[in-house]
Amino acid sequence: MQAYRFRLLFEEQEDFLRDIEIKPGQTFKDFHDIIIQSAEIEGNELASFFICDPRWNKQREITLIDMGVKLPETDFDEDDRKPLNVPLPVMIMEDVKIREVIDDPHQRILFEYNFLNPRTFFIELTKIVDADAKKQYPICVKKEGTLTPSVTPNFLSFLDDPDEDAMLGELDKLIESGELEEEIDENYTTEPEWQ
Repeated sequence: MQAYRFRLLFEEQEDFLRDIEIKPGQTFKDFHDIIIQSAEIEGNELASFFICDPRWNKQREITLIDMGVKLPETDFDEDDRKPLNVPLPVMIMEDVKIREVIDDPHQRILFEYNFLNPRTFFIELTKIVDADAKKQYPICVKKEGTLTPSVTPNFLSFLDDPDEDAMLGELDKLIESGELEEEIDENYTTEPEWQ
């Protein structure tokens, strides 16, 4: 029995690397789970694998759950360089075995995790090895670097700033005292200009 060895790199961190071995008969859900475990990601967000060509162009999507939506992928016509909207074939991770999509000795795959605060991992098949009967697959065989925590922008963080609180308080006082008067534009109208 053989196992595929994939190298996983994170686009935003040069010091992050994982080598993962997985048997060809295991599913992309198994692959997803070992990535989440080895990268120490919470694992509570949506994720997709994208099977790519040698230039990292997405060809097929393998998603965690069926969302029932097929979004077009923008690609370019090789001759005219015009954008083409071609829907990607979508499959579900637990239904797809690794061997069913590997068609290149250096198969390239993108793993996108958390679509609201995206993290993209580059995956490449580096080697086919003999599976060890004593090991439980999938397995992380090499681990370098720690994934830095993802920072989600907090658009309301200014409300926690004491300086902002003071400024908002002053504004409230000016409004209540009547010291802040609205300037009225006599030319302002709510009617559309084209009528």
